[in-house]
Amino acid sequence: MTSTNALILQHQDDAPPGLVLEVLEAHGLPSQTVRLDRGEALPDPSTVTIAVTLGSDASADDRGRAWVRTELEWIAGADRAGTAVLGLCFGAQALAAALGGGVERATAPERGWVRVRTAEPALVGHGPWLAWHDDVIDLPGSAQLLAQNDSGPQAFRLGRHLGVQFHPEVTPQIVRDWVDSSRDGDATDAQKLLADTAREFPHAADRARTLFTGFISSVRRRS
Repeated sequence: MTSTNALILQHQDDAPPGLVLEVLEAHGLPSQTVRLDRGEALPDPSTVTIAVTLGSDASADDRGRAWVRTELEWIAGADRAGTAVLGLCFGAQALAAALGGGVERATAPERGWVRVRTAEPALVGHGPWLAWHDDVIDLPGSAQLLAQNDSGPQAFRLGRHLGVQFHPEVTPQIVRDWVDSSRDGDATDAQKLLADTAREFPHAADRARTLFTGFISSVRRRS
């Protein structure tokens, strides 16, 4: 892997990179995907310019899982090596946990399309964004809060890194897969969520491309 490439950290079958892969390719950033949950080996972070860590049913504080420990250690090494990390949902929680913060259990799961209060709307729009999580991020002391809602922090910057609690990468098929496999049907009105997704996705995809492009541009400005 050369230093111009991107690395995608995937943790389960139904949480693929979705739209972020499209944007990486559009910006000439070929990517490699590593399945942490399958024990696949991570490269030396010094050979990676951008790492994107995706969602998971796991919690970033579940250090009983070997792959979670491995990921947190790798992110800390990536920070030292100068790699820029983009964390999406679990990935944002892992980014925070690896660099001095943590996660707490939310009082209630956050599912569906949500709006955020943003301090940087040119990068992180007000939404709606697709949310699907059970935890709340405890930000590292040096993090800059970019967006939040009543559930907690929704986006933050930490040096060259960016974490978002929601899922800008989702496609309608990804949302359908999550609805089909959901174990908390009482917390998710499936038909409403699918209808909301069909309505919101075209505009949400534009916001996601803006977010991903802004992150990539910031990394290139630093290089």
